[in-house]
Amino acid sequence: MTAVESGTPPAPAPVVRGTRRRAAQRAAGLLVSAGVLALVAAASIAFGAKSVPLGDVWHALFAYSGTGTDVVIRELQLPRTILGLLCGAALGLAGAVMQALTRNPLADPGLLGINAGAAAAVVTAISLIGVDSLAGYVWFAFLGAAAVGVLVYALGGSRAATPVRLALAGTAVRR
Repeated sequence: MTAVESGTPPAPAPVVRGTRRRAAQRAAGLLVSAGVLALVAAASIAFGAKSVPLGDVWHALFAYSGTGTDVVIRELQLPRTILGLLCGAALGLAGAVMQALTRNPLADPGLLGINAGAAAAVVTAISLIGVDSLAGYVWFAFLGAAAVGVLVYALGGSRAATPVRLALAGTAVRR
């Protein structure tokens, strides 16, 4: 007679011995990384054109009084730090997505020709259209990167694309 026929629930699957330890190590690593990130962000706010003691940084962030140092921290150094954190997160996410989509741990925008497409579009816009603003450069860079991404994907075989074919197509477009 089986466990199903007798009405007793089946025995739980055995817990693999190192799984909990690895989970605890990952959690500890994440906490340490978050702590280091907080310290680096505080240092980024404190150090700039004029160094500010960490006590003044704490006061400006949590007990804002509107004095000169508080204004510099709140309106210049804090936005700079937040923008740096967001850019770093966006670049990390973009790299992870590119590596996951191509199934290639070495994939990067340079390997696939994305950087070259963005640069070529910006140079073309400057020379042919006369674009001279940073905002114009950004939009043409996006356009060039997207166009080269589509071209590399098409040359790589579209649905039959493999990491090797994508890398070869990116190298061909880049040259």
